[in-house]
Amino acid sequence: MSTPTSASGGGTPKADIDTLKSDMKALREDLATLLKDTGTVASHQAKAAAARAKEMAGDAGEKAVEFRDAVGDKVREHPFAAIGIALAAGYIIASLSNRK
Repeated sequence: MSTPTSASGGGTPKADIDTLKSDMKALREDLATLLKDTGTVASHQAKAAAARAKEMAGDAGEKAVEFRDAVGDKVREHPFAAIGIALAAGYIIASLSNRK
């Protein structure tokens, strides 16, 4: 019958167990550090994405105001055309909604 040999090449089983415990402790510490770092990176990326979204929302709001002002100017310049367009749009929407 053969006797168990250690992975380190000749240490006692108790020494191997102690080494394994030490390695497991180091692995847990490394994993905890990795998780902490990953959370920090994710937090920074989320903040950057939120800032970009806020900037895009602000730009969209500005574009909406510009569009509203442009439409208002065109309606004031051509009121009868605006009424005709509104009637046509209403007719099209009503026709589409009545098709069931």
